[in-house]
Amino acid sequence: MSKSLRHSKRAQAYALLLVNTILWGFSAPIIKKALDYVTVNQFLFGRYLIASLLFIPIYFLLRAKKKKGVRHTNWRLLIGLALLGTPLTLIPLYEGLKLTSSIEAAILAATTPIMVILGSRLFLREKITANEEVGIFVALLGTLVLTLEPAFSNGFTLTFSLLGNLLIIVSNLIWAAFLIITKKIKADPDQISLVSYLTSVPVFLILLLLESPLKIIQTNPGHPLALFGILYMAIAGSVIAFWAYTKGQALIPAGEASVFTYLQPIFTFPLAYFWLGESISRLGILACLLIAAGVYFSEYHGRTLRGPTSR
Repeated sequence: MSKSLRHSKRAQAYALLLVNTILWGFSAPIIKKALDYVTVNQFLFGRYLIASLLFIPIYFLLRAKKKKGVRHTNWRLLIGLALLGTPLTLIPLYEGLKLTSSIEAAILAATTPIMVILGSRLFLREKITANEEVGIFVALLGTLVLTLEPAFSNGFTLTFSLLGNLLIIVSNLIWAAFLIITKKIKADPDQISLVSYLTSVPVFLILLLLESPLKIIQTNPGHPLALFGILYMAIAGSVIAFWAYTKGQALIPAGEASVFTYLQPIFTFPLAYFWLGESISRLGILACLLIAAGVYFSEYHGRTLRGPTSR
């Protein structure tokens, strides 16, 4: 491949991943505001119903264009992965977001790649460098400090914000497990996406029907901010951002693409600060610095030591 073509592909990948970063970076405050008017299951059912109607025709058009049919695979495993990567990941994430600030939620969610690196080392026996080990330790220390920050600030008592942070960490761990398993079995990302959409709609509908009628009548799904949040995540978050992420990640090494995940809180901060009136404590800032230092060591120094073999 010529040097100019490599630069062109990298520039295209960066542009796509930046679109993804911006759209997903804005998502936490938008979701949090919408959850003032709807339940988590109402939001997720609406999001995936709309996203499915948009995504499924696009999926089959793209497969036809590439002359690829639906690949024969282990459907039970695929459905299990779809449940792991969508309902089981998103429910604790959204419930946690209701309880904590969107700023802390975005920072904690951005640490997932570190968990994937650690999980790959433990379960896939992938080699990591000494600098990566230091980076992972520092980043996890920062994650622990940020998770427990509400307890430190409130005399070591259990608060809603602490519970929210813990739920987001649970979501991160489930999502990391999903990524590691899909990597292990070399699952087709397009097929995983299709099954995730088809599985999520009935799952969230069943959960919605099981909710208390008293809880439902207190919601207002027709509120403009609720509708905006659902439509934003269905169109911008699920279809556009997800497509940009998978397309951009395919053009450059996975480690290079993961750096964009760490940039998402940059777009969360201004929207959360000016729209929701959120802020972050000094201890939270310290935790962010620890996470940033850990990312720097694991992503940059670690990659330098690995050299070309990582590409």
